[in-house]
Amino acid sequence: MEIAQIILAVLALAAVTAAFLMIVLIFYIGRTRIKEIDKMVYGFEFPNDSIFALGLRVPNDGGAFLWKWSEKRSGLEGKIEHFDKRFRWPFIAVFC
Repeated sequence: MEIAQIILAVLALAAVTAAFLMIVLIFYIGRTRIKEIDKMVYGFEFPNDSIFALGLRVPNDGGAFLWKWSEKRSGLEGKIEHFDKRFRWPFIAVFC
């Protein structure tokens, strides 16, 4: 087995693991934390979020939690500052 094939296999395994972790975190966030952000930012909860809608919303919120520029760009400026670091880490992990 060549070194290039070994590197490719390791990178493919890392990509599959990262994708699986991202999907698991999106399900976790959708069940526990996204409702709190909806209440704080929009004033109401969205009645049903599909995994596809969460796949779009969670990285957007993760970027807002990570950078002030993204917070301004997404219209969440000043609305998400009271969330602590423990609340923010899954959003940032999905974003990265």
